[in-house]
Amino acid sequence: MFMNYYELNPEENTFSNIVIDLTHRCNMECANCYIPNRDIPDLDKTKLYDFLSKLPNRTYIRLIGAEPTMRDDLPEIISMVKKLGHRPSLTTNGLKLARPEYVKKLKDAGLRLLLHSMNGADNNDVYIKLDNGKWATAKVRALDNIFAERLPINTGTIIAKGINEFTMRRQIELFAELAKKNNINFDTTPPYNRITPVLRMKSVGSIGRYMKECSYTIDELMDLAQDTLGVSKDQMQKTSAGVVKAGPTMEALTSMMFPYKTEVGTILIRLIDWQTDDEGVIDHDNPNRGRLTQNWTIAPFFEHVKKNEYGY
Repeated sequence: MFMNYYELNPEENTFSNIVIDLTHRCNMECANCYIPNRDIPDLDKTKLYDFLSKLPNRTYIRLIGAEPTMRDDLPEIISMVKKLGHRPSLTTNGLKLARPEYVKKLKDAGLRLLLHSMNGADNNDVYIKLDNGKWATAKVRALDNIFAERLPINTGTIIAKGINEFTMRRQIELFAELAKKNNINFDTTPPYNRITPVLRMKSVGSIGRYMKECSYTIDELMDLAQDTLGVSKDQMQKTSAGVVKAGPTMEALTSMMFPYKTEVGTILIRLIDWQTDDEGVIDHDNPNRGRLTQNWTIAPFFEHVKKNEYGY
């Protein structure tokens, strides 16, 4: 099982990104969650710092959860990741970032990139269906606060078939509206003129807890983008800033990224098909993204997730 599964000692790391599961606690209960196990203890930060000190090269350290902001010591961890010579990024549902003082605390600690999940843009009906709660106000406030602090930002939006197709366009509109409110132009305002925001529109992944029969293929996502954004599929392919194909033969298109002009400058739209291979692994054979294991080694990310049955 998992022919391409392997584990590396930290001194042998070859991954440019390492995902760190800081906690498996969460303040949400989403319909789609690839790691729904909540009975795993928080990661030992002292051992984490020792692990980071052994990495041979500067690495993107992606701090995730469940929900990493559940840890009170998150600012300290961010600071230590940077102090040890690495680049900290944060993947969050954004609920705690609805408080501006918390966003400032994360920035002051050294955070320079985050991914904010916004499956419903500003529509509570979508959040109720996908994320089991009325989260729109907190999600929008968080994005507003992120812009106010001038933090580099990407967003993640799951597009579930028959539920929230309109969110693809609305998320882009909302993103531009809040940037304009904060006097941001993505082409001229630092840091966005250097680190272009990426708005990720992805399918439902068949892993962990997920909504069956609600997933899009990459071709269907491209059709949806063409219909709702007015960008032809030919134009997407001609201007693509990144095309990812899966598997050792690199035949299956899984990701497409293209520039999109808003009234406040250019952003990037990335369409992602979280398809699985025959072993049920998403984003398989990715040489760039590793995951810290319970053995303090590094394994291919989703191969490790699947091997541990969506736990740790």
